[in-house]
Amino acid sequence: MLLALVSASWAGTLTVHMLDVGQGDAILMETPAGDTILIDAGPKKAKVYQQLKTLGVDELDLVFASHAHADHIGGMQDVVENLRVREYIDSGMPHTTQGYANLMRAVADENIPARRAMEGEVIELDDGIRIHVLWPGQSYLRGTRSDLNSNSVVLRVEHGQDCILLMGDAEEPTEHKLNQQGLGPCGVLKVAHHGSDHSTSPAFLRSVQPEIALISAGVDNRYGHPGESTLLNLQRAEAAIYRTDFWGTVTLESSGKGVEVVDGRPWWEPGGAAVKETVAPIALHDTGPAPLPKPAPAPEPAPAPEAPPAVAPAALSGVRNVDQRAQDDSPQPQGWWARRRQRRQERRKESSR
Repeated sequence: MLLALVSASWAGTLTVHMLDVGQGDAILMETPAGDTILIDAGPKKAKVYQQLKTLGVDELDLVFASHAHADHIGGMQDVVENLRVREYIDSGMPHTTQGYANLMRAVADENIPARRAMEGEVIELDDGIRIHVLWPGQSYLRGTRSDLNSNSVVLRVEHGQDCILLMGDAEEPTEHKLNQQGLGPCGVLKVAHHGSDHSTSPAFLRSVQPEIALISAGVDNRYGHPGESTLLNLQRAEAAIYRTDFWGTVTLESSGKGVEVVDGRPWWEPGGAAVKETVAPIALHDTGPAPLPKPAPAPEPAPAPEAPPAVAPAALSGVRNVDQRAQDDSPQPQGWWARRRQRRQERRKESSR
């Protein structure tokens, strides 16, 4: 009888949408009991409020803002002003931008209960779903590459036997703290910081052991996300990789006994076909025959010395400091969304061959 009651407590389907917001993050969860939870709202131009209305969402039981960068809260003001929000939770670490100030003013004007997330808190929903707050701690991490990123709200969502880990833009210092606390395996990982090489270390992946990795990033974004090292780390961990810049919105369903991707195709999966993108997927098990020796090349005249590059070496990595990104509100060029759609259609055709 006890087992039957436990099973009934998480019967039904938890649906998770990784929304297509370009270079940003927005996750919508819909529980079996009909609760709706939003984690981040992407950049303003992604119009997350309209995406939610299209999905039939007119109120949100919980809203989390992982941290105060514009690619995560840019669309949040429209959300709180146009939808009924029962509770607003963020990292508690403020930002200096006008967008952040406008959002907090809107939360207050709408009389939305607001508070800071705290490590150790557990939010229990009526349908047996538990949301564990893993970070930030009582004391913030300070002096990191980006303190706003490193103090992102990190959530572990449990539905029966299924687990979803939402990392915000947390970086390696946060991963180290979580590993010290005993992170434990989790089947679905929303990869931190759009797949930046500042996160998703091998040590972190050894703890989490994800089977599915979700990456939200913009097509041909100027930061080089997802990074080559992160993609290789995920492939070596044998996690199937799903990317919004490849497919668009990715939707998963959790029964409590397993997770199924119902909308989306992996950019890479163990033993499956892959699409060449930022980095060619590695061969995990087959190194192939040893290459034949090559004949010695004919000697060539020594080239003339080259002038040093005009760009500083630090700028060649393709990943800018996220604090600079948050303050960069320059508009996208004409036709940007059309090019994104065209590129995505081409990738889908290529992957279906």
